Amino acid sequence: MRKILIYITLPCFLAGCDVLDTIPTDRVSSEIYWTTDQDAEYAANAVYRFLEDPAALLGLDEMSDIARATFETSDETKVEASIADSQTNIFQNRWNDLYKGIRRCNDYMTNVGKIEPTDAALVNRCTAEVRTLRCYFYARLVSYFGDVPLITTPIDIEESKIVTRTPVSEIYDFIYNEIMEVVNDLPETTAEKGRVTKGAAYGILARTMLFAAGNVTGTDNRSELYFQRAKEAADAVISSGVYTLFPEYENLFTYANENNSEVVFDKQFIKDVYSNSVMNNFGAVSLGNNGSNMSPTRILADEYETINGIDIEKDPSYDPKNPYENRDPRLKYTLYTPGDTLPNGTIYDSRPGWSSSADVIGASYQVSKTGLLPRKYINPEDIGQSNRTNCGINLIIMRYAEILLIAAETRIELNTELDIALNYINQIRQREDVQMPILTGLTTQNDLRKAVRHERMVELALEGHRFFDIRRWKIAEDVCNMSQIEGMQYIDIDTGELITVTTDYQKKFTERDYLWPIPYNERQLNTNLTQNEGWN
Repeated sequence: MRKILIYITLPCFLAGCDVLDTIPTDRVSSEIYWTTDQDAEYAANAVYRFLEDPAALLGLDEMSDIARATFETSDETKVEASIADSQTNIFQNRWNDLYKGIRRCNDYMTNVGKIEPTDAALVNRCTAEVRTLRCYFYARLVSYFGDVPLITTPIDIEESKIVTRTPVSEIYDFIYNEIMEVVNDLPETTAEKGRVTKGAAYGILARTMLFAAGNVTGTDNRSELYFQRAKEAADAVISSGVYTLFPEYENLFTYANENNSEVVFDKQFIKDVYSNSVMNNFGAVSLGNNGSNMSPTRILADEYETINGIDIEKDPSYDPKNPYENRDPRLKYTLYTPGDTLPNGTIYDSRPGWSSSADVIGASYQVSKTGLLPRKYINPEDIGQSNRTNCGINLIIMRYAEILLIAAETRIELNTELDIALNYINQIRQREDVQMPILTGLTTQNDLRKAVRHERMVELALEGHRFFDIRRWKIAEDVCNMSQIEGMQYIDIDTGELITVTTDYQKKFTERDYLWPIPYNERQLNTNLTQNEGWN
């Protein structure tokens, strides 16, 4: 099974180099490049590298209520404490990365017409991939920044100094129209894993329209239209019959099960060729890593129901002194808690006084501040000095469970087909190695809304979704203002008392934080770019 070769570096002209009227001898030039079908394929391949890496995608949840940043000098710390400003690097970096991807797409679209294809279907497919990826990049940009310049052709430096911000409504319409126009040029499945398929395109559209319905900018009041578009796109993925829930949630994020039946869209990596650092970024210190960037909170741990399908506060069988036992199995599939076995066979123990493990809270600045650690993507193949930054595990950007939850949520918000919405939620709860009790008797929109939001929180935890969910639901100010953060619970070895880990680290969220600022440098270069409210 082949992976898409996204590590190809394209020639200079795709970065906007000035080749004048000569053909250089030290690089491929546009004078001779855009001639064959393979040129289109290679150019499309190179766009994929601008999809997020694990630190950028998974790290988003550090800036939500379900996790905090471990390293207090990080940009994520500044964002979650609402002390960032427009010069904070994360804003510029995310802006740059996404617009670089868009620039590659625009260059492709400008040049692909020069090819006289021998296989028109191949070139059309590659072009559809590029147009879909450009939609993905724009969807991310508007989710972070709101109105941004919508640019669909290559521009030079002087032109970049005068562009203005395009209203989100126009960008959402652009994304919708683009994907609907190209989706039939995409295959249902592909042997070369990692490429955009019809299901991935519809999935990107569904997710984008769902976020659009939240009207985070307050300037686009077409929520019903967006919910309907999201519903139709999610339904298209479901009706294709291509995807199913993988039976083993526990093993969804392992090498053995890459490209499984649940993966709708992912970013492909290969050890030694095009690798990532997910182990070093999120693995336990005792595994030889620099420490997890992310420290999950008690809020996340407490959200998982008991095995009886009841909130822990309401189930008499819940034992506070064994807080992680007899719970929704997804808790242990998502988090490392004290007593769990790490990929190297040792026991994870972050409890002060219980062991001399390098993972004990306070042992170093690198350990989890809450005593809990992420488990997803932490695999034995990546243990060791030479492997921790040479990880080949694919990063799942979208999976079928999310599609089912979008299909459920849109029905709930449109207040239609509520029985189908409940069925989709229960399918996820009844995954083979989860087997949580099915939900019954939920007939009102409000009850079902609570159910789908709970399910998104526990099913998609630490995959980068919560950051966006609390913004589009407009609940970030309620859930992300904390005078202290609570972590794991454990028994004090000396007194036998139940201890809840707390830190004086604070989270703060204000109205301005629903949107990130237009980066300082961009506004210095282009005074036509207005700033989001509250960031001046």
